[in-house]
Amino acid sequence: MRTNVSPIDVAGQVSNAGVHAASVRRSDYRILRDFRAFEIVNALRLPLTLDGFRALATFGSIALMVLGTMVFASTLSVLREGPLRDDTTAVLNGGFLAILYSAVATVLTEVVSSRRLAVSGAPHLDLFRALELPLRQVVVRYGLIPALRRTGLLWYSAAVFLMVLFEETSSYLSIVVASVSVLALASCACVYCVLHFASTPARRIGLRWLYCFLALTLGLLLGAATGFLVPRFSGLGGFAEDPARFLPVLCLLAAVGSGVLILLSIRAWLRLSYRKISLGAERGGKQGARTSFGLFVVMDLLSSKQGSVITTIVLAWITIVGILLGARGVLPLHSALSGGDLQKSLIGIAVLVSLGITEPMLNRIGPTAKLYHYRFAWENGFPATAIIVRLVGIYIMAGAAIGGFVFLGALLALEIPVPGAVFAGMIVAASGVVAESLSRPPTTTDGTKSNDVMDALVTLLLISPCSLVLVVSPEFSTVLLLGYSILLTLGAAVCLRQRLLRLQSNLIP
Repeated sequence: MRTNVSPIDVAGQVSNAGVHAASVRRSDYRILRDFRAFEIVNALRLPLTLDGFRALATFGSIALMVLGTMVFASTLSVLREGPLRDDTTAVLNGGFLAILYSAVATVLTEVVSSRRLAVSGAPHLDLFRALELPLRQVVVRYGLIPALRRTGLLWYSAAVFLMVLFEETSSYLSIVVASVSVLALASCACVYCVLHFASTPARRIGLRWLYCFLALTLGLLLGAATGFLVPRFSGLGGFAEDPARFLPVLCLLAAVGSGVLILLSIRAWLRLSYRKISLGAERGGKQGARTSFGLFVVMDLLSSKQGSVITTIVLAWITIVGILLGARGVLPLHSALSGGDLQKSLIGIAVLVSLGITEPMLNRIGPTAKLYHYRFAWENGFPATAIIVRLVGIYIMAGAAIGGFVFLGALLALEIPVPGAVFAGMIVAASGVVAESLSRPPTTTDGTKSNDVMDALVTLLLISPCSLVLVVSPEFSTVLLLGYSILLTLGAAVCLRQRLLRLQSNLIP
């Protein structure tokens, strides 16, 4: 029997189906939003409900945004009306250079840091699949929204900078157009990186020659841009051509690059699938026999998805070398500080940089994340001393490499050797290991170390003796930093050994 259905009924059914689908999508997103809030509250161990946390996060973000805007805009206004009143062009060039570096750093962190694992390496991805939550919703909440927040902060900071330094000149218009081009390209690149890594299995970044070559090339390009803009700053002399000559080329390259990235992002969005992530996971191939336990320790620290932090440090090394080589035309720079004061400032910079890099490194491959592996190795016959020596050696070498950032930069940019910067990096790394061994912070769901207030306080307490460099001569401070780094290294080894031998299983109440 044939039933006649009017077009109005068909349209109504389609409309109801569309409304139902939209309601399901909103419901799925709310589940992911609440689950992400729960992860943060649980990791920080805050005594808050989800509604309380969302209210606190909303009002806190607004307050920080307002306060940061007031401080940033006020500082720029004071500088513009004060010492930079007659040098606006140099300030605009410096601001554009800061925007360029910030945009490049934001894109690079999406590629080489743990942000690329925000979706494909999420520990609860199987749970989301079992709950039949669409992968695209997971990508939106865990990948796109955080990336858009970071790029949005870049856009906002650049807008405040350009509004405060507004002037009706052709050079100002050129800086605005160049900044918009760079930020648009960086935003498209961040979105594509999120979608690309979300549509491919989670893999660690290896030290391949291609990555090293790309890092060096990027560094040379940034160095060339720096060498082009820096001579226009006041007090440096020299001559640089008008940047407006290169503006059409920059805009064309940014437009073409943004268009290509948008097309690639659409393709990656359409390819999103749980099956491709799970079935395409990296399979362990044939591995050669490890001839020494030291090689085993190194490979183990680099084998996990979170273990590419060492690779990130090496690639950053190569990029910094490329920047300094590309800007050799304007180096060495001259500082108004005396030699001793400059060395003290560089050691302070080394401490801050080491703190910013060492903490994420220890979160992923530190004692809390890896000590259970080596407890198992010790129970199977490996000497405890060999395990501790190799672990501490890798952590201290990584800290020395981080301090070497400042040492190499000061040597090439200022022609000032600051060996204390290397020792400062070692001190920060050893302090982090000792603090983690004493405070014993809990692990997160993916096996990495969770944030812990006591751990941070002990780390800051242990690095506080570095402030002695402010009151002693640079030569004597270098000797003091060397001795303190050796003392902390030995302390880290003792703490790790005691924790390794007394470690209890998580299954034991």
